[in-house]
Amino acid sequence: MKILYISPYSPLESVGGVERYISNLIKYYKNRSEHKIYLVLPTINKSRIEKEGNVIIYLDNNFSIPQQVKLNQKIIAKNAHLFSKNLESLVVKNKIDVICAENLMFGPPAIYSLLINMIASNHNIPIVLRLHSFAVTQLQVELINQLVWSKVSCVSQSVAGDCFQKGTDVDVISTHYLGVNTQEFNDKFNFTPLLREQLSIGENAKIILTATRIIRGTRNILQEKGVVNLIRAFSKIAPRYPNLYLLIAVGSAPEGLRNEFHGSYEMLLGYIKLYGIEKQTIVKTYKLDEMPTVYRESDIFILPSENETFGQVFIEAMSCGIPVIGTKVGGIPEIISDSYNGYLVVPDDASILAQKIENLLIDKKIKDKFIKTGIKTVQRSFTLENQFPAFHKMLEEVIQNNSRNDKNKF
Repeated sequence: MKILYISPYSPLESVGGVERYISNLIKYYKNRSEHKIYLVLPTINKSRIEKEGNVIIYLDNNFSIPQQVKLNQKIIAKNAHLFSKNLESLVVKNKIDVICAENLMFGPPAIYSLLINMIASNHNIPIVLRLHSFAVTQLQVELINQLVWSKVSCVSQSVAGDCFQKGTDVDVISTHYLGVNTQEFNDKFNFTPLLREQLSIGENAKIILTATRIIRGTRNILQEKGVVNLIRAFSKIAPRYPNLYLLIAVGSAPEGLRNEFHGSYEMLLGYIKLYGIEKQTIVKTYKLDEMPTVYRESDIFILPSENETFGQVFIEAMSCGIPVIGTKVGGIPEIISDSYNGYLVVPDDASILAQKIENLLIDKKIKDKFIKTGIKTVQRSFTLENQFPAFHKMLEEVIQNNSRNDKNKF
């Protein structure tokens, strides 16, 4: 099976949920030969082709659209035309069997979704839309519901339910969870712990970790990701635990969003100062390949989001053997069962969150239970070995249905 993935989010240029997924896809399939994987990604540099084992990566400058910048419509149309021309050539030359578009209507202008859909239709290739986000605007809803998708694959039942409520045909919707690379994200220490030394804190210090992107844009991302609530909760217990530190690990920003990143970064430092926890809070930028070490050497992971489609960071943290605290929103309860493999709290309640943090600090029995059941949860349901084969089985069924429908036309 020849599969073409198209993603407007590149792990080579930024860090986020879709980027993590694409990075995992490359690592999973580069040494496997059962499928031929083609991948189209944006680049701010010169267009080029790279190869990672069995994965051929097409980096297209015409697919790179600066966010938060209003471009001339003629420039957008020209770039989209060049992109579609290159894409159609790729599809025909390599005899692609199925196209999988990742969160397509949340990045580039709508014309890209339209052109990709047209190419698939013109060459009778089934196309699957992979949704990592909730549709927010009416345009996003219409692109999901009005274009021809063989399947709309959602990363959680929460996203699937949201699609159905907004009019997507129930027979088109499916749910396929994301997975974690357990070769990298695991609880195995094969090195001397160095995180506390790097952070210039004592070797017996306790670390509460959160990890998120902080790009502001039109939303208050710090509020949405629960970072402000976590700061408030931490300020309630920090005076009683002078050896306790809050580590806020933030993802790097793509080139086009550096200004927004610095704006959010300054706001984050402002909140930390406002709640008087500067001496016990550390904000640090990490690359994705550094995160397994950061997880392993931390004591508790928390992301108290106000909304979350899935929560890749939770399965990463669980797989690395640290207890987690999340919120009762979106897809998080599909990962965390309250008091079984972590705590679930209501969003924006700093007092309850502070209580749950203290429970894990003082009750080793609960902490050890969450670690054990968290690892079991990941191994049972959220590894790459579980998720990619299941997803590609669905793609095979889509190809078969497309061939069957094609025969019925005659």
